[in-house]
Amino acid sequence: MRIELEIVSGARAGVRAAYDKSYVALGRDPLSDVRFDAESDLDASTKHAAVVLSGDAYVVRDLGSRNGTFVNGKRIAEDVLLADGDVIRCGAKGPEVVVRLVREGAEQIIPKVATPAAPPPHRAAGAGPPRPAAPGPAAPAAPAKPAGPSATSILRAEVRASAARFRSLAIVLGIVIVGAVSVLWWQGRTAQRQTRQLGSVLDSLGRELTSLQAARAAANSLADSLQREIRSAGSDRARVAALQPQYEAAQRRQRDIQTAQGVDYRAIVNANHGATALLYVQFPDSQMWTGTGFSVSRDGAMLTNRHVVTNDRGDRPMRIAAQFSGSRDVLPARLVRVAPDADIALIQIESSGPFPVVQSIAADTAVQAGDPIALIGFPLGTDLPMGGSEEGPVARATLATGTVSRVLGDSLLQLDAFSGTGASGSPILDRLGRVVGIEFGGARESGGRIIFGLPIRRAMALLGR
Repeated sequence: MRIELEIVSGARAGVRAAYDKSYVALGRDPLSDVRFDAESDLDASTKHAAVVLSGDAYVVRDLGSRNGTFVNGKRIAEDVLLADGDVIRCGAKGPEVVVRLVREGAEQIIPKVATPAAPPPHRAAGAGPPRPAAPGPAAPAAPAKPAGPSATSILRAEVRASAARFRSLAIVLGIVIVGAVSVLWWQGRTAQRQTRQLGSVLDSLGRELTSLQAARAAANSLADSLQREIRSAGSDRARVAALQPQYEAAQRRQRDIQTAQGVDYRAIVNANHGATALLYVQFPDSQMWTGTGFSVSRDGAMLTNRHVVTNDRGDRPMRIAAQFSGSRDVLPARLVRVAPDADIALIQIESSGPFPVVQSIAADTAVQAGDPIALIGFPLGTDLPMGGSEEGPVARATLATGTVSRVLGDSLLQLDAFSGTGASGSPILDRLGRVVGIEFGGARESGGRIIFGLPIRRAMALLGR
């Protein structure tokens, strides 16, 4: 038995295809079998639902979507058996898909055609006039031909025509009203989303400014305290010699924080966004997700997280593709190796270069609490609007700013910034635009506002440096 799925609403309405595979993915991900529009069908998630062959029947399964999966108007919480004609809707107001089950060997029903009446017998040429019929009862006289339509029938026809015109006008007017309401609803929703995003950015910038001000105050206080201790040491040269390096370090810290308050984030983006790529990863069981990677060599060597390119069982992916920020091209890639002791992986683009690379990798990654950072990646993957067209979408990386809130040696960078699913593998950049770490996750309960990264020195072994 095969299954045929037709998109009947949304930006890609009318697209129809039949499948004889055991797993059919639905979503806005470019690798989905039933692919919705990445910019218009925003109620549908990137990996929204799947139609799965179970025994000799198909079921629909929600894949943890944001807005839920509905079958015939009812939201599902577990696998639901599909019947011919069922309607799957991805999101409460998202695109709908009609299910058609095609059984092998199904007979085609051909309607019976009525046999036309036999024509009257043909009289041979030259035959005499037809013989009169035998006497019998007189046939009834033929009815007189009507003189023409009555005034009543004409009036009824005009009324029917007027009613038809009114119905057509009402339908057109209804379509116009529905279209206008849809445009207003869409504009309102877009404005709300942009307002929320702007609020998050402003909130993040506010926290960054507050953190920098607090760090500057702490550095000033430490410098003043050390200066007083040096003065009180007087002629104790040993004490003065011990305090002097600490005082100089505090002064450097003051200068660094002062510089950080004037970070040129636009220059950081211009120097690094082109080397950041959206990664599409697919596994043999048809699982798919997205992540972020960044190029570190002109021949296409890229760093990302290990968990982006391997699943929970450690399986290698069946397919990897990379799409650089600002590009329409989706390039094939392969997994080279993973770090045995860190959530870092090295992948290689299999197309010919040269490719853009990040500005530089910091030789000294001794970042400190209070240092400003920038993240360039793809939080929420393809769920955020991209550029270009439906046929050729352009990847657009997102900038997030913040500060280092805590450093735990070589094992952890805790960052005060905003991020989300899909940003794993993003480069962490310092105020000079150098890569100092790799983002790998966050505290779920923080709503994406407390995130973690690995110092870039943990990736040096993978790069052979």
